[in-house]
Amino acid sequence: MNDLKSHSTLSEAEEMLNIAQEELCRPAEDVVHYNVCKHAYKAIEKYLTGFLINHGVHIQNSTSIKELLNQCRKIDPKFNDLNLNPLMDEDHADKLMINLHTALEFIKTAKQTRGLVGLN
Repeated sequence: MNDLKSHSTLSEAEEMLNIAQEELCRPAEDVVHYNVCKHAYKAIEKYLTGFLINHGVHIQNSTSIKELLNQCRKIDPKFNDLNLNPLMDEDHADKLMINLHTALEFIKTAKQTRGLVGLN
């Protein structure tokens, strides 16, 4: 059961990352940076969740991305290399997700997370 749920969650993460990357393929004036960031963030969340489910951890829907990362770090210290702080300015989230640089950082972090969970 965990294998199926983990695989399904990781597939959803892949889909979210693909959507984020496809948004960047649009003409520059049509790119919605917020959508790139939102989908990349969801991908990161789902990659971490899939990893934890694969390792037998029960995940609540309300578990924060910080808590997911902390749980991943307990299982595998390589997650200590993943820094989500630049993506989690909760006080200024609207301002954070508005430019190309930030969108590219979200994509980069999602790809790094993807590698850490074993998808290359």
